[in-house]
Amino acid sequence: MSETQSVIGAMHKAGIPIVAGSDTGLVGYGLLREIEIYEQSGMTPLEANQSATIVPARAMHLDADSGTVEAGKRADLILVDGNPLENIGDLRKVSRVVANGRLYESAKLWKSVGFHPW
Repeated sequence: MSETQSVIGAMHKAGIPIVAGSDTGLVGYGLLREIEIYEQSGMTPLEANQSATIVPARAMHLDADSGTVEAGKRADLILVDGNPLENIGDLRKVSRVVANGRLYESAKLWKSVGFHPW
């Protein structure tokens, strides 16, 4: 475990909210890698996923409208092939995205730009 992971794990154990962010040059990949590192730092897969959902929503006082899937909340979400609560790497297997009430299928989007990620 790296020193960074040790610090993240200690902060988490101390009850400090850990918020995932995508401020790297590789938006998407960077965020997914960050969530994986959180799990490697001692968070459960659920806690690591929550670092990118409900935890930031609470930190920004937006949890009344976002952060969880509930009636009346915005429904921007990803659907993945697999279960990221069992294998955090399954977050990389995005099959569909719902954004602003519209459904996007990953395979069609990749095909439209001539790219296949796996």
